[in-house]
Amino acid sequence: MEISKKKNFIWNVLFAACIAAIIYLAFKYCIPILAPFLIAFVVTALITPLVELLNKKFRIPKKLSAIVLVTFAYLILIGLLFLIGVGIYRWASNANGWFRSEFVPQVLHFSERLSELTNGIGADVAPFLSDVRDKLISVIGTKVSEFSANILAGMASSLPAFLIASIFAIVATFFMATDTDRLRRFIATRQTEDFYTRLSAAYLSLKHTVGKYLRAYLLIMLITFAELTVGFLCAGIKNFALMALFVAIFDILPILGSSMITLPWSIFLLITGDYRRGIVMFIVYLVVVIVRQFIEPKIVGEHVGLHPLITLMAMYVGTKLFGGVGLFGFPLVCAVIVQLQNAGFLNLFPQRREYAAATESGKQPPEAKKSKQQ
Repeated sequence: MEISKKKNFIWNVLFAACIAAIIYLAFKYCIPILAPFLIAFVVTALITPLVELLNKKFRIPKKLSAIVLVTFAYLILIGLLFLIGVGIYRWASNANGWFRSEFVPQVLHFSERLSELTNGIGADVAPFLSDVRDKLISVIGTKVSEFSANILAGMASSLPAFLIASIFAIVATFFMATDTDRLRRFIATRQTEDFYTRLSAAYLSLKHTVGKYLRAYLLIMLITFAELTVGFLCAGIKNFALMALFVAIFDILPILGSSMITLPWSIFLLITGDYRRGIVMFIVYLVVVIVRQFIEPKIVGEHVGLHPLITLMAMYVGTKLFGGVGLFGFPLVCAVIVQLQNAGFLNLFPQRREYAAATESGKQPPEAKKSKQQ
């Protein structure tokens, strides 16, 4: 009996290791290659309920409504990407000019004021501060130049591949959206009844999980927007609401984050002598970072059905393995696995149903009752 338990344990570990390897390989190789078709699948899944609604309520043909909705969805998406791309390009193109015309004079002014304050300390302080200032300007100037050049080079080199992938995604979306019923029949007729039932349940669970996942991050973005709005208002920033919205959207993107804006902004204000606004901006940076570290695992976990600790672990492991994409994607993968397990499509971590039902209802499982009676 013990040998049988050991064998089952070994097989379960090997099975879990295989699943982990498949997920890793999928993230590393398959998802980047299949990204246009995954995007097409997501867009189709989002507009299909609306296509069905228009067909039932207003008798609009499904293909016509699908074509109109896909066109509308991609126009919005392309417009947003265009605005973000233009903003990044303008910033990267003007980074060196801004550094020479804005940053360097402010640093020189701050250095002069610091020299005046330390004038009576010693004769060697002024040359030392001057040397530190020159090295600081040189290092920051080099970094700004390299960073902006890398951004421009990266945008130029990735633009052809991005355009090709976009074309494939748009065309695939049109095919999927206009032939949804045909694709469903194709899949249904080539599966057994039991497998297709479980596959349909798994798809509905996946759709439900992704929707709640997106709502969770929308809620996080709204909380960040509220924090930034109050902070920018207290700091006296012009167009504080618009700036807060921009930074909140920037904060939700993978790899990027509000700290890439608020922290350098606060340091710049402190260097230029605007201490009040600099301190307020630094406090805003701390509040946003600390609050997000606490609320993100809890909100995402509650929406997708994962414990906050599991969500936090998935975010950390995903970031270590896949960078910014893993920060968002890996918790979603864990949530999808749990939903597939609940739908009966997977059996990765089997548990006794009577024990699960007893614990969920607050009753004691049979083993606990027997041990008490004994």
